[in-house]
Amino acid sequence: MGVGRQGRGRHRAAPPLAPRLRRATVVLVASFSAMLGVSAAGVAAPPAGVVDQRFLADLRGRGHVVAPGTDEELIISAARKLCVLVDGQTYQQRRSILTSQEVDAVRRSFGDDSQVFVRIAVSRYCS
Repeated sequence: MGVGRQGRGRHRAAPPLAPRLRRATVVLVASFSAMLGVSAAGVAAPPAGVVDQRFLADLRGRGHVVAPGTDEELIISAARKLCVLVDGQTYQQRRSILTSQEVDAVRRSFGDDSQVFVRIAVSRYCS
């Protein structure tokens, strides 16, 4: 044997395979998770402002007049509140969570048919 020779030697057993497999599995899972995280960032939901503008454009496209400014903000606020409600509540219960300004803004845009607003908000804004 050489003086500077280090290593396993002729009669030593090879290191066990299990720790190396475990380490390789951890590295594989970590890299896969990082890859998923990076790809998920590309398909994240659009910013709230974009969703709000799409919703307002959809309402106007259906023929409902939503005045720019305060009415827009109130309509969006009312739609957000409707999204957090549990299904099965009556309109009276829904109405009680909206402020009087929000209810007035919905009436100005939808007249007495505020159920249409509820249906559109739940199907288009909340989804």
